[in-house]
Amino acid sequence: MGFADTERNRAAVHEAGHALIAASRGLAVAVIELHINDGEGGMRLRETPSELDRIWVLYGGPFAEKVVFRKLASVAISPELDELLLAHRLCRQIGINDTVGIRDQVEAYLRDQQVRLELVAARLLETGTVEGAELDELLREELKLSLT
Repeated sequence: MGFADTERNRAAVHEAGHALIAASRGLAVAVIELHINDGEGGMRLRETPSELDRIWVLYGGPFAEKVVFRKLASVAISPELDELLLAHRLCRQIGINDTVGIRDQVEAYLRDQQVRLELVAARLLETGTVEGAELDELLREELKLSLT
């Protein structure tokens, strides 16, 4: 599909990454949003995730950007840096020392699911909002296409 490296595209890919990792962990996504004016977005879950799931979901955004744009966002961009630092801190709090292992697994999953990642990001760019049910349908539809 291909995305230009713009702030808005990065935000869409970032939020799609959070959502795909959440779905992969069995978490129900309520909504993904991309704010039109500021190039930022957000994702809400239907339930509170475990600390471990939260770590995985936090890594989903920055590593989705790495998969699609071939690099992590500049560390000067504080929300992404804050997410990475929070994920590291949560790992330490629950006794996980191998954050690299989790990051590698998140990145590998997103690389394997790049078509889905870009499909969700494209829909987010198009509509500004993807509800949980629509996300589920997009993921099922892409799976059907890949099986035929």
